[in-house]
Amino acid sequence: MKIATATLLATAVLGTAGAYAQGLVPTLDREYEFCENRPEEPQWLQDIHVRENYKRLLVQAIYRFQSYERVEQAGDCSCDTLYPSWDTAVQVFNDNYLHLERRDAMDTRREFQDRSNDLRQSQRDVCEPIGHW
Repeated sequence: MKIATATLLATAVLGTAGAYAQGLVPTLDREYEFCENRPEEPQWLQDIHVRENYKRLLVQAIYRFQSYERVEQAGDCSCDTLYPSWDTAVQVFNDNYLHLERRDAMDTRREFQDRSNDLRQSQRDVCEPIGHW
């Protein structure tokens, strides 16, 4: 019994150490495979109260849609095109959607996600050849 317990303990410790050595332990560090200098999401979005998180999700959906739209229009998938400042997305949200109740905001978010999905393949066609997919 002691041998089985020792073996189990050793496996757990060594297995964890092996995963850590391979970089497989999740962290909160921002690491990307490309475009490492992406702009930070605005601090007010990161600090938003959990009951208003639907606003954050809507701003993120607007940002993603605008990114896909920029890539399609420019035919360019540079990091600046893919990940500009959040200012435009925040401005669109503030001008058009700030007043929405939760349900309406979530419906609007779904609309932006659908519009993004419509552009997704064209973005992939532009971005994949340069490794930005």
